[in-house]
Formats: sequence, C-alpha cells, structure tokens
Amino acid sequence: MEEVREIYNWWITHDAEVGEINAFMQSAEANEAWNVLIGQPELQEISRWAEERDVMMAEYLNFIAELFGWTPIPRAVRTSKAARSWASMMEEIRAVTDHDGALALANQLIATPGSEFAELYSMTQDARPAFTRIIEDPAMLRWSAQLRAFGVDVDGTIARLQAFFQWN
Repeated sequence: MEEVREIYNWWITHDAEVGEINAFMQSAEANEAWNVLIGQPELQEISRWAEERDVMMAEYLNFIAELFGWTPIPRAVRTSKAARSWASMMEEIRAVTDHDGALALANQLIATPGSEFAELYSMTQDARPAFTRIIEDPAMLRWSAQLRAFGVDVDGTIARLQAFFQWN
C-alpha cells in the first residue's frame, strides 16, 4: 500500500492532469457522491460486520475522505485529451499489484465453507440493490461523468466489480 501511495503522490505533484483529477476529487460535487456511497444502509451494515471482526473499514474510508476533504463517516465536464497521464499512473500501480494472486486468494476464500470472507462476499451479494442505487444516483452520475471526462476508466472499474461479483 505504501508503494501505491508513493506512486500516487508522485503523479499528483508531477503531472497536471492527475493533479486536476485530484483537485476535482476535493470538490463539493465529489463529496456529494461520497455521501451517496456512505449513506447506503446495506454498506453501513457490511462495515459494521467487518469492524466486529477487527477490520476497520470506516477508518480506511475516513482516511480516503480526509485525503479529499469529504464528509467523514460517523462512528457508531471538461474533456482532457491527455488522459494518458492518469492511465500511466494506473499502469504503474497495476505493475506493483498482484491482481491475479489477490483474485485467486479471494476466490479460494469465497469457496471455503464458513470463512468470514465468504460471509462478507455473501453480504455484498445481498447488498446488490444498494450498489445499483449508488451507480444510478444523480450525484454519482455527475461525479462519474466528470471522472470519465478526465479520462478515468469508470466503466472499466464497474465492469471489473461486476465480473468479480458475477453481476450483469
């Protein structure tokens, strides 16, 4: 994670397009979309479940919120032709990430009867309507449209999530 953070910080400070996306992520519009995400009861339940198992999702998500100046989780369009910069940063991050190994481990844990990861996966499956509401929310649509305009592969990210969760 530290290596990913170093790559991200380098690109933010050395590349105008990545810096511009970072600035957008600090906008009120991005914060509005964030509030849609964290306001879903199903996702709050998943977070509570994880915290009962000492996985502090809210702490991690609040780290992200703090990074962009978004509303913390309470406890209890301009087209960029130079989108290559974002893509280059993501290529570097992917190069240091063992995606296939992580996916194989996730699938192994999902298939292990009684594993907490399998239970979490099942809870996430049950929360599918919340994910659909999030994706279709007007604030989220505005936010994702702006990210697309910056050259961020929003649709590719959604497709990878749908493939992992076997959603169509």
